[in-house]
Amino acid sequence: MNLKLKNIGIIKEADIKLNGLTVIAGENDSGKSTVGKVLYSLIKTTSNSHIVGQDIDVSHQYVNKFQKYINEIFKSQISDNGKVQFDYQDTIFDITIQNDRCKEFNYSNDFVSNGLAYFGPIFIDTPYIWNILPSLKTMKNFESSSQQIDFAISPTLVDLYTSLSSKLKENSSTVKLDIKKIIKGSFEENEFSDFVFNKDNKNIEIINTAMGIKYFGILQVLSKNNYLFKNQILILDEPEVHLHPKWQLKLAQIIVFLVKNGVKIVVNSHSPYMIEALQRYSEQEQVEDITHFYLAENGRIEKKENSNSRTLSEIFEKLSEPYDVFDAMDSKKLQND
Repeated sequence: MNLKLKNIGIIKEADIKLNGLTVIAGENDSGKSTVGKVLYSLIKTTSNSHIVGQDIDVSHQYVNKFQKYINEIFKSQISDNGKVQFDYQDTIFDITIQNDRCKEFNYSNDFVSNGLAYFGPIFIDTPYIWNILPSLKTMKNFESSSQQIDFAISPTLVDLYTSLSSKLKENSSTVKLDIKKIIKGSFEENEFSDFVFNKDNKNIEIINTAMGIKYFGILQVLSKNNYLFKNQILILDEPEVHLHPKWQLKLAQIIVFLVKNGVKIVVNSHSPYMIEALQRYSEQEQVEDITHFYLAENGRIEKKENSNSRTLSEIFEKLSEPYDVFDAMDSKKLQND
């Protein structure tokens, strides 16, 4: 898979490969999350689509469907004049966006005849979903009732809620994770169908569970519910935020394990620990040929000189800039002493 963006959100231009592990590094407000949101919207628009012919009505349906997702995820603030190109196998999608509206959604004949069979994707941007899970459950119950109430919940949250609350049938491509050893416990449902963190045979309320443990708990339950499988697309938005550096390495190891078993993962990060761990584990597990590092800066997301090593060098240089500030402070202190 390849994704190209032009004038989308803060991104002036991006050209990204998505065939294994894709790591996008950069400062805050550099467009990292935008990539995941666009990818999510595209996959949701084209998932499990089987259409008979390409005509104005069918094209219009895809325009409306993509528009629905960008409205809900970007609140319509996506582009004044943007282009999106997405290719998967022999299928190419070309999307034009003007004044925050999807104007065209063109696709190749291969898509018309074959359709695509995605399931997902799953977008994880915060472990805080555990805290609002009861509220989401209540909202979903209202939506399924006769009362027509629109809670305007992000579809990324709804999909994650569904994946945590329901179970798929296990198959040969399902990937299982052993996370209990890391967090020394497991996320389980109690007699009221509410999740608790079971540690040493004692149920701890989710509200009293550390955020870092909650992040691993998401992956633990996704694994239990069989939502991690070959060709599943998992988007992790700054997963390091609530994790100690030691646990960042453990998460990186899990990510590479999933990639090695066929899960396609996009990671947005500004942590040197996470990024270096992903680099090292991908080399150790011999998946570096499907691992791609990109730097997000100045409105562009790119691989420098088409080289992971060259890109990583620039990434670490950018991420080490705070130490330059410390060095300057030390120099000033020496001058004053």
